[in-house]
Amino acid sequence: MSGIIDRILRKKSVRNEEALALSDRLSFGNSQIDHFLMEGILAEEAVLESEYRIFQKKMLLLEPGTYQEIKVELDLLNQYFEMVNRLMPAGFSLKWENRFQSENELMIPPLLLFPMVQNAVANGYNSMSSHPIRIRLSGSPKVMLFEVSHRMNHYLDGQFKNTLMTDFQNRLEYLFPERHSLLLNSNSNTCRATLTIHF
Repeated sequence: MSGIIDRILRKKSVRNEEALALSDRLSFGNSQIDHFLMEGILAEEAVLESEYRIFQKKMLLLEPGTYQEIKVELDLLNQYFEMVNRLMPAGFSLKWENRFQSENELMIPPLLLFPMVQNAVANGYNSMSSHPIRIRLSGSPKVMLFEVSHRMNHYLDGQFKNTLMTDFQNRLEYLFPERHSLLLNSNSNTCRATLTIHF
C-alpha cells in the first residue's frame, strides 16, 4: 500500500514541477513582450517606434533558463522607464533607489525584476509626484531585497490578482524554492510588493 502512495505522490510532484516550469516560461514571456507598453506604442502612431524596436530586440534576445549580471536587468529597466515616461500623457512619477552593492557580482535569471514593476506601471495611479511608483533595490551577492509600491487603483478588484503576478509567483517557486519570499500587501492607498531572494 505504501508503494502505491509513494508512486502517486511522485506523480503529483512531477506534475507540480512541470506546472511550475511552465509558469517560469509564461512569466518570462509576459515580461519579454509587455502588453501595456506595446499598446501604448501602437496608440502613439510610431512616435517611439524606433526606440521601442531597439528595446524589444534586446528583450527578445534574452532566453529563459539562463543567467545574466543584475546590471543588464537594471539597464533594461531604465530603458523601459524612459519609454513609459514618454508614453504617459498625464505624466509618470517614479522614485528609484538603488543601494545594491557589487552589481557585477550577482547573476540572476533575465526579467526577474520586471513583473513587479510592470504590475505597478499598468495597474497603479502613477501620474502624481506625491504618489510615485517607489522602487528600492538593496542587498549583496548573497541576498537581494526588491520592493515596489504604487498608488492603489480603486477600480481594480485585487491589485495582484492577475496572470502577470500569478505566473511570477510560480516562477519564483520554480527558480528559488525555499530561498525566497514575496510579500504582497495593500491598504486603502498603497500596494506594496516585497521580494527577498537568498542566493
